[in-house]
Amino acid sequence: MRGLVRDLALALAAALAIALAVAAGAALRVADEQGWIAAGFHRLVVRTAWDRFDAWLPLPAAAAFVGAALVQVVRWWRGRTAPTRLRGALAAFAVLAALRAGTALEAWHAARGPNLLLVSIDTLRADHLGAYGYALPTSPVIDARLADEGVTFTDVYSQSPKTTPSHMTLFTSLYPSVHGVELWENGRPAHVLNPAVHTLAEVLKNAGYATAAFTGGAQIDPARGFDQGFDLYTVGGQRRRALRWLGRHRWERFFVFYHTYDVHDPYLPPDEYIRLFDPDYRGRVLDAVHRLRAQGEMSEAAWEGISRRFWDSVDRDDPRDVGFVERLYDAGIRRMDAETIRPLLDRLDQLGLARDTLVVFTSDHGEAFGEHGHFQHDDLYAGTLHVPLVLRWPGRLPAGLTIGSRGRLIDVMPTILELLGVSAPPSLQGRSLTPLLHDAYAGPGVEGAVSEYSDARVYESLRRGGLSYIVDGPEERLFDLLRDPGERQNVLATRPAEAAAMRATLEGWRRNCRALALLLGPRGGTIAPSDETARRLRALGYLE
Repeated sequence: MRGLVRDLALALAAALAIALAVAAGAALRVADEQGWIAAGFHRLVVRTAWDRFDAWLPLPAAAAFVGAALVQVVRWWRGRTAPTRLRGALAAFAVLAALRAGTALEAWHAARGPNLLLVSIDTLRADHLGAYGYALPTSPVIDARLADEGVTFTDVYSQSPKTTPSHMTLFTSLYPSVHGVELWENGRPAHVLNPAVHTLAEVLKNAGYATAAFTGGAQIDPARGFDQGFDLYTVGGQRRRALRWLGRHRWERFFVFYHTYDVHDPYLPPDEYIRLFDPDYRGRVLDAVHRLRAQGEMSEAAWEGISRRFWDSVDRDDPRDVGFVERLYDAGIRRMDAETIRPLLDRLDQLGLARDTLVVFTSDHGEAFGEHGHFQHDDLYAGTLHVPLVLRWPGRLPAGLTIGSRGRLIDVMPTILELLGVSAPPSLQGRSLTPLLHDAYAGPGVEGAVSEYSDARVYESLRRGGLSYIVDGPEERLFDLLRDPGERQNVLATRPAEAAAMRATLEGWRRNCRALALLLGPRGGTIAPSDETARRLRALGYLE
């Protein structure tokens, strides 16, 4: 028996050493691919090594037990015993225990500090919220428990009117033309984020945060690189999963990203919310809402193509239909406010985490309702690009402060990192908005707010000062936002000098992005959506 114990100890020590060495090698390969060492992400290297070690240890350990038993059988058969080498085995165990203890102590120390809850409501335009001056009661919870208790930035613009590039800009503080992660169009394969780009989740995970994402998937599918830096990245069942996860991780420092398509088309809110905003409409759009909602409740398969069927019911030349569609959108916001935002904030209160959690509320882009002949989000006008940004941190940020200086979605990541006291990677193109808390005239980047959309043509916009400049293929438009906030009157012909200055600024921005894209743009091939992701894309109208 003593011989078997000795053999097992020796075999286990060897197995541990082999598994640790292989795990360390794998972690170093990942670190080299993702640039962790140069970025100072040493904690991520160690954590990755331990993850690999824990995953691979059972196999060599089992092999060690079997090998030790076989050796003992052979020795018993030959009537011999092996010399004792227990000291070396015990030393190996001691080294491993010390490494584990040191890592656990470091993780405990790193877990002390503020939390982050980042909420993105897909397709939410800012001017349909009460905190942004909207007259209808779409957002009582957001208004009272976020805006009134935090800081509201009233003039923030997305860098893309599309979900995928906009969210990747939110996560990386890089322009869409730099990170290169585009929308999945009609199921065609698309690029994946360059692993060398450091995401917000990756930076915070290296700082000791537990990281989890609860999303609607589809255009922010984890396969595109959105899961980079997250311990957990889930698709579907967001509210249930997020509330449970918060309870289980209340003693850790955490970063939770919460994303939902609650207000995305097709707009099919329950009647109780519709009646709040347009109880008198009796047209065919309401009939379609009832029919499509009932079909979707009976079968998930019925959701495929449901967006197209919704829009087929809308007469876009009929002001009554268009007005009702906008009220459906408002009803969806009210439902999101009550059934998504309230439970999340309530959970923080129940767990005693509200004062220790920075809540950041925003969106990837807005939505158009025919203001410039467009519906949904295929243009670069303000209705589609103007997004909410509210920061709440009781006791750390002033309550009820409104900041009207212009900001950008690309500025959110550096703003969060500065507020949390975490060093930002040097490659970020955005700038922290925290100076605006002390100086309302401390603007973002000198280029202003640039937005872009690649659709087989050049489609870019620049908002700088009181001007808005849009390039749509060969066509250029210039708007005076002080006199024409709705961007209706093109003054390009009468203000050539200002148009030339905007044109030059945009060209300088393009040059900078092209240079960065060579370093941080996509690498390797492309990826097509899985069958499950394709089903979600069809339900949202991205696939036929």
